[in-house]
Amino acid sequence: MPRYCLFGDTVNTASRMESTGLPYRVHVNLSTVTILHSLKEGYRFEVRGKTELKGKGVEDTYWLVGKEGFTKPLPTPPDVLPGHHRGRQSMAHTGRVGQAEYGTHRQGRAGRVWHTQAG
Repeated sequence: MPRYCLFGDTVNTASRMESTGLPYRVHVNLSTVTILHSLKEGYRFEVRGKTELKGKGVEDTYWLVGKEGFTKPLPTPPDVLPGHHRGRQSMAHTGRVGQAEYGTHRQGRAGRVWHTQAG
């Protein structure tokens, strides 16, 4: 028997984001991107694309891919899609991700990378 139970939209959203995420990736939605951008700490995001979140519909989601000035090496995410076996190539590893500054709408073939401005 659990010691506590959590209910509500935040818990449901977190569960859906986790279930559609990938190993070694930080999967966030637009509200998280907006909050981290407002901190002006240099967080970088990569557009993942449209993600079906059960019970919530389709939302644009993003990968948190780094922060300016953070130099510690990070583990390389394996090429695994949710529900697939190792060896399948994910969109993030195709090398087709365009780059743009946060707030612009220049779209690459597979998405865009947003950089917040530090300082």
